Amino acid sequence: MDLLSLDTWLLPPHNRLSLHQVDRLVSTDAITTGDRTPRVLHVVGSPFDLEASPVTLAPGRETTVHEFLELTNTDAIIVLHEDQVLCEKYFGDNTPQSRHIVMSISKSVCGMVAGILVDEGLLDLDATTVTYIPELEGGSYDGSTVRQLLDMTAAPDFDMTYTDPSTEVQAGDRSAGWRTRRDDDADGTRVFLEGLRGSGDHGSTFQYCSATTDVLAWVLERASGLPYARLVETRLWQHLGAEADALITVDNHGTPYACAGVNMRLRDLARFGRLILDGGRFDGRQVIPEEWIQTTARGGDFDTFSEEEPRPGTYRNQWWVPGDSHGSFYAVGIFGQYLWLDPTTGITIAKFSSEVDPLGHSSEHINALRSIASSAQRLSRTNDSSEGTNK
Repeated sequence: MDLLSLDTWLLPPHNRLSLHQVDRLVSTDAITTGDRTPRVLHVVGSPFDLEASPVTLAPGRETTVHEFLELTNTDAIIVLHEDQVLCEKYFGDNTPQSRHIVMSISKSVCGMVAGILVDEGLLDLDATTVTYIPELEGGSYDGSTVRQLLDMTAAPDFDMTYTDPSTEVQAGDRSAGWRTRRDDDADGTRVFLEGLRGSGDHGSTFQYCSATTDVLAWVLERASGLPYARLVETRLWQHLGAEADALITVDNHGTPYACAGVNMRLRDLARFGRLILDGGRFDGRQVIPEEWIQTTARGGDFDTFSEEEPRPGTYRNQWWVPGDSHGSFYAVGIFGQYLWLDPTTGITIAKFSSEVDPLGHSSEHINALRSIASSAQRLSRTNDSSEGTNK
């Protein structure tokens, strides 16, 4: 009996099955690789057993990587040092061929595509949102700028409580085809965005909002003249060395859910991260502008974060920047999807999960992934020294 449906797939324990089978439930569009050769990831001769390594989940709370992976309902994890696979594990019925939804890591994909269009001279960060989308005049995003969309300092009247059916975020899900639609729901994502009313002072405070990324993706379509999936495909996906097509969920009009709907293989998520750590360059081509990556990694303005809602660092170009000594930055999605980048060590960590709580173990993830990056660096150095001795 098939237990997955639009009414259950985002709920535990069903999400353990559904998050890597989204195309069974929601319509999708392919983001193709074309005929490009995949980036080669080299597996070490004796893969490191990182699971025994210690991690710190919180001050005074020590555990092992193995216990952390169990705690966070991990579906798959890969750790790279440059192009070398230090650790790669899959759990449950996940496999290297599984396409797992990355949720709000999709936002970070959008942020990098925006940087490409800025470099091409097609996107003006200082332009107002309605310059590109006049349909939004008089709505929640009227008066906001493209830069404010990128940094989540636009201020729509929008409730992001994931578990409350009365909130705008769930209404947006229903309009996007992620949940069973009600009679009074908007007919598709763009109609939903046009109908949003009420806003605060754009640019004054940080306000994490999924609809903001969907507005940004709409802006990118208007700036480039391409449908969003084709834009991601031709500017990014076909040039990062991906081994398989990605998918993005679409509504009944074919509009992509840019804020959360991208699905991809674990290794391709790691390849995306590796491209960024390489300054946006792969196979002799500058895919993402290096200056855009550097701006992203420096982070945003701490002054836009309210004291009532402290955050782990800042937010810039749809990426989180914790402000640690390694210059780490990361992308994250609900239910435990992570792409952690450590420029100092050259470590990339990609992780798929199906946590019980949409926001479960957020701080523990940040602490643990930082610990894993440090352990992986030490193990990599040990391995390099051993290989040098044996040569």
